[in-house]
Amino acid sequence: MIDEAERKAMLEAHSIGPQMIAWLEEIGIERLADLKGADAGEIAMRIDIALGRRHLNRLGVEALQNLIALADVQQG
Repeated sequence: MIDEAERKAMLEAHSIGPQMIAWLEEIGIERLADLKGADAGEIAMRIDIALGRRHLNRLGVEALQNLIALADVQQG
């Protein structure tokens, strides 16, 4: 489960909202550090699989790219 401090940090990324955070939690991502160096397309595919259908479009992938960029900066 994503704790409040991590949730707050993730919400700082452009286009990331509570629903995206819930989806990340669904696939086992609980910390911003879990996203350091990740591939947005792969994360989107994992979310789509967890939801049982293609759900994330180009804008969703871009939002994930923003979150990964934030993770890369904050985690050094």
